[in-house]
Amino acid sequence: MDTAASAAVAAAFLADGPAGGLDLSLFGQFAGSWALDCTEYDPDGSTTVRRGEWHFGFALGGRATTDVWILPGVEHGVSLRFPDPAAGVGVWRSTWVGPVRGRVHTFLASRVADDIVLDGGQLRWTFSDIEADAFRWRNEARRPDGSWRLQQSFEVWRGR
Repeated sequence: MDTAASAAVAAAFLADGPAGGLDLSLFGQFAGSWALDCTEYDPDGSTTVRRGEWHFGFALGGRATTDVWILPGVEHGVSLRFPDPAAGVGVWRSTWVGPVRGRVHTFLASRVADDIVLDGGQLRWTFSDIEADAFRWRNEARRPDGSWRLQQSFEVWRGR
């Protein structure tokens, strides 16, 4: 694909902000670029920490939010999120695609107290400790007994 075609795809996909009258603030509050430290937790108790980046913005005519997170050498994933009133008041649909590991995850997301929780049945992703220039994120998988096992956590910041 040439540069002009790439620019056309980006222009058609990305938006400058929310469409008029649409509240995208649940995820729109993260718009911009962030740095992160990702800790991966192996079942044996060992951990690996990697530096990455996360970029948030608006998409599809301002009717959705999108984000791309990059862990160099590990994954380059993208999410598309939009509010879905048919699923419930304050409920969003979210799909994440990670082509390096060949994964696709779908979630229903909503605010739970001060957190944003994405429920994918067997996976749960949580944004917590949300401030203007920092937040935490965690990825948990359901065990057969119904409890949750922490798989990843991100410390995320901008402007440091």
